[in-house]
Amino acid sequence: MGSFIKNIKKQPAIIQRIFFRAVPFRWRYGKKFREHLEFLEKAESWSYDEAIAHQLLSLRKLLIHAKQNVPYYRDLFNEIGFDPNIKCFEDLKKIPLLTKDIIIANRVRLMDESYDGKHYKMNTSGTSGKRLDLVCSDDLFKIEAAYIYDACRKHGIDLYRTHTVWLRRYSPGDGDEFYRHDYELNRTYLSAFHLNDETAHKYVSYINSTKTESLISYPSTLYYLALLCEKHNLSLLYVKNMHGASEMCFPNWREKIREVFNINIKMHYGQVEKSIFAYQDSENDMYNESLTYSYNEYMEDGTVVGTGFHNTLMPLIRYRTEDRVRILQNAELTGSHPKTIEEIEGRNGDMLIHESGALLPAVNFYSFLSKCNFIDMFQIQQDRKTKDVTFSAIKSSLFDETSEPYLKRELTDRLGEVKIVFVYSEDLKRDSVTSKFKTIQVI
Repeated sequence: MGSFIKNIKKQPAIIQRIFFRAVPFRWRYGKKFREHLEFLEKAESWSYDEAIAHQLLSLRKLLIHAKQNVPYYRDLFNEIGFDPNIKCFEDLKKIPLLTKDIIIANRVRLMDESYDGKHYKMNTSGTSGKRLDLVCSDDLFKIEAAYIYDACRKHGIDLYRTHTVWLRRYSPGDGDEFYRHDYELNRTYLSAFHLNDETAHKYVSYINSTKTESLISYPSTLYYLALLCEKHNLSLLYVKNMHGASEMCFPNWREKIREVFNINIKMHYGQVEKSIFAYQDSENDMYNESLTYSYNEYMEDGTVVGTGFHNTLMPLIRYRTEDRVRILQNAELTGSHPKTIEEIEGRNGDMLIHESGALLPAVNFYSFLSKCNFIDMFQIQQDRKTKDVTFSAIKSSLFDETSEPYLKRELTDRLGEVKIVFVYSEDLKRDSVTSKFKTIQVI
């Protein structure tokens, strides 16, 4: 089917539309996607005890596979006398944590030596200063797609069957349109790079022309779109659902999106490393943790230690991620996707540096900046060596002569006597590859 699909995508648009509408996506995207989607539908009816039993079984299977096929784990397990046929989750703690440094130093030895099929590269962005180069098989992409499809479905979005607009994943070249159709996935991509005061009317008009009910983007982009629509008195006529991922969604962003569009943005949370997957509950903003995806441990500060089940080509066991979450206290444990996470707090790598060299969590800055109604959006970029800071912002109509002195005082209270340069503009920079908006970045 794969080669046939490639040939269809080379055909004129009208042939693509006819074929991709006639053949459901679950039959086009391969057996692994279809089987795992059916598995997730079945797991929906499980009790929590059934889900935990399956989780332990999946963990044991992964550990045995790693011992038999992955040189790094074979040597490690022999060295510490670890039996992969574990009887309980507590046994896993006998394995030392896996860090980014260890992965970088042992990349080849962490790969399944018995695998001789095609593999694909996955790369983390390296915003914390350490870029990870990982590998996986094609099956992992199919399984991940099933989880994302399932999460969106719970948020009222039927991916692939109904048309969606994605304000992300597209950067047009010179002379290209600001949008691109993907008939196979039944979606239209819009460039997040070119959304601004001058193009807002064009973007909204185009989205309305598609009559899409679902808009998928980065939360920062949806927030910016809300600001522009409010400023220019623009309305999205048909959109009922907004879905975000790949960034934190700050409370003031969520509130502005709700205020302007009367829509509660819903998020799913995952990682390039495939160590955890969760999605926001349909009834509130808490996150449902997918027990069939991974086994997760949480350190005292909320840092996620994940063991993903599905990348058997390069297993990451007890991987200490750079992500932190806030666990819901006294959570009601039900089903295969219990509501256990109250909030995604961001990456440990998203930390600015005090003049003394101490690391400062991003929450120290979000807490006061989210209340500054005289700026619409901000970015903080810091030089790792000099500690100099550039604070970029889009002013709101409430910005006055007291605003910058206040910002400087609050930032200095947190950072010490570092150099701070303020830059104001009508737009802020996005990552040139992903179009993600990086609120805090140390370079």
